[in-house]
Amino acid sequence: MKVARKIKEARIARNMTQMNLADAMEVSYQAVSNWERGSSCPDIGKLEQLCQILEIGVDELLGTDSASRTLSRIIEKEEPSKADAEPVTIEEIQEVAPLLPPADMARLVDDSLDNQEDGEKLDLKAIAGLAPFLDEKYLDALIKRAQVHSLKDLAGLAPFLSSETLDVLVAEADIKGDISGIISLAPFLGSETLDALVDKAEEKGDIGEIFGLAPFLSSGTLDRLVQKMLPLDDWKGIKRLAPFLGSDTLDALVDKMEEKGDIREVRGLAPFLSSGTLDRLVQKMLPLDDWEGIRGLAPFLSSDALGALIENADPRQDMSHIVALAPFLGEEALARFLEKLPDDAHVDISGLYPFLPQKTLQKMAESLMRGGDLHALKSLAPFL
Repeated sequence: MKVARKIKEARIARNMTQMNLADAMEVSYQAVSNWERGSSCPDIGKLEQLCQILEIGVDELLGTDSASRTLSRIIEKEEPSKADAEPVTIEEIQEVAPLLPPADMARLVDDSLDNQEDGEKLDLKAIAGLAPFLDEKYLDALIKRAQVHSLKDLAGLAPFLSSETLDVLVAEADIKGDISGIISLAPFLGSETLDALVDKAEEKGDIGEIFGLAPFLSSGTLDRLVQKMLPLDDWKGIKRLAPFLGSDTLDALVDKMEEKGDIREVRGLAPFLSSGTLDRLVQKMLPLDDWEGIRGLAPFLSSDALGALIENADPRQDMSHIVALAPFLGEEALARFLEKLPDDAHVDISGLYPFLPQKTLQKMAESLMRGGDLHALKSLAPFL
């Protein structure tokens, strides 16, 4: 982008149009347009001509003296008499990478690596900046010469490596010792490789390590994991997988929980269950007076299910439960609940005041005033 801005500034300073510059450079108008938008850079062989036309130095165009010197060395190495000159380093190549054709860059990288001492491994960080400019096959071969201490070091290179190379690297990894690295590469791995990782983890008893892979696992693998956790009553593990399970699998889980009498564990799955399944659970909890379980499901229940709770509630016995559910109940549902209160009922409904509509509160205030119940009116006043 620095080169792009400099080309545009220098062209305008010379009072040239993009077409003028294109004609002078003997390239297409689109090529100049791409240069100035930063979509591409001029070929290294045309830099000297470009600088002459724009009347600027190469170092001024590139923004640094070091980049200018590196390009000069690269151009000089094209001359047969200087072909044996000291190789350009990987760090120097990074600085001018956008200007180099892939084939030229690969040759320069090979020259630099050939100059390394025997047994010296390529540092991954050194090639990370080159990855977007290298051919995939060449980069795959380059990785085999690198020192891979952790798969996490490959995260920045993963988008540019072939899936075959990544699969091989991951297949050789220790899932317990390098799980964070495997997870960082997961978006770029094939489903078969991921499933094989799960198999390996199960064989070694390291199944707890693979929860971070859940977003990338196939539905079949996830279902299989859940089936293995059920007999172990591993609800903690199942809940960690829940966000990635299909609705059919989740509904089947609920059925099995009910069969085993573990219905309270359903609350941890509530955010991911279908409304139909949740409504059915509530209907089973009501006869058991399992209001604690119902409160745990309340934020995820449909308005129909909540309305049914109101209809079935006993104002005298269930008031404390209704107050606990009030934040999730609609104003109309609460108003209908109050209509069920017998005239002679002495039930404390002050807990519902914050959730009742103003119209209902005003009617209650008028009734209290007529009855002269100033104590009750005082507790109602802050909400009017």
